Amino acid sequence: MASVTDADEALRSTNGKQNFQRLTRLLMSGGVRLLKEKFDSLHMPADLPLKLSDPAIKTKLRRANLSSPEWKCLYPSPGTFGKSADFDITLMFRLFRTICNLTKPATGWDNLPNSTDHSLEADLARIKYYRNSVYGHNSKMEIMESEFCNLWKEISEALSRIAGSISQAKRDEWNKSIDKLLSDPLTPEAQRYIDELNLWYKNDMEVKDSVEQVRNELRQVNLEVRDQNNIIQQLNQKLGNLPKYLKI
Repeated sequence: MASVTDADEALRSTNGKQNFQRLTRLLMSGGVRLLKEKFDSLHMPADLPLKLSDPAIKTKLRRANLSSPEWKCLYPSPGTFGKSADFDITLMFRLFRTICNLTKPATGWDNLPNSTDHSLEADLARIKYYRNSVYGHNSKMEIMESEFCNLWKEISEALSRIAGSISQAKRDEWNKSIDKLLSDPLTPEAQRYIDELNLWYKNDMEVKDSVEQVRNELRQVNLEVRDQNNIIQQLNQKLGNLPKYLKI
């Protein structure tokens, strides 16, 4: 049976837990909102229905293997279209990669970009990568001071550059808010941000699993087609070796 000391240790507030909560809020309260603002700067809300109705865009989205809920979010019913305000962060990233004419970073969308790559695409990949670092690889929900300083710097600088790609005024606005978040006392909303980060992580992992399943099924189909082609070639060779009077 756990002692009172063990319980107190598990529940007490620590700098590590506060660091985790601040980074979670930076990613969820700040990052999610900023990414939606960036998406809206590429596809204005008033013009998004026209974009989503474009057959070429629909084809790209079908190839992206969107889940049924994601597709329904984009196309709620015939003749109606989704709004970016309703897109969750997983769908937002898939749209960035699919319909925003962005170039995949040299290290890919799922890996940490090179430290010298400060392109928009690289910074989007950074936010996604550090989401995994902050939540996916942190079962204790604590981040020590040395790690916190590095993560805060990398994430906040990436967010600042994304804001700057919208406008200088937007960059100044976000820099001020990020600095304020670092020093402000935490609020009871901290758990909500942790729950949202958890949902983002789980949704993204489910998408990866779904895409990998489709890829495995395609590999199996390709193997079966190849085997069938080999059988047909063998039959053709055998038919080619038959005496002429037996050939049709």
